[in-house]
Amino acid sequence: MIQKFNTGIARRYGIAAALLAEAIWTEIKENEFHGRCQYDGETWMCCSRKMFLIRMPYLTKHMVSTGLARLKRAGVLIKGEWNKGQSDRTGWYTFTPYGRKVMEESEDEDYA
Repeated sequence: MIQKFNTGIARRYGIAAALLAEAIWTEIKENEFHGRCQYDGETWMCCSRKMFLIRMPYLTKHMVSTGLARLKRAGVLIKGEWNKGQSDRTGWYTFTPYGRKVMEESEDEDYA
């Protein structure tokens, strides 16, 4: 498997955060294209921590939690709750305007 990530995000918040940001960005772009997961005027990506671990088995549970927390604390990501049941703890993520700017600017760069 080949994994790409935003080197600017990696420098600021760590490689795990950059890998998570890229996965969320890619999923949001796909959801935008298909008109899915749209709430409050934003397109979201839903994924549990367990699913992040399945998608990226080279990350630990701690790395996923820390990476997501860093991105939220830095104002790159926001987390929403649109689950159907109270026991469903799936996270819904989208980028803030600042986060979108960072990701869009890096789309023109070569990053690996």
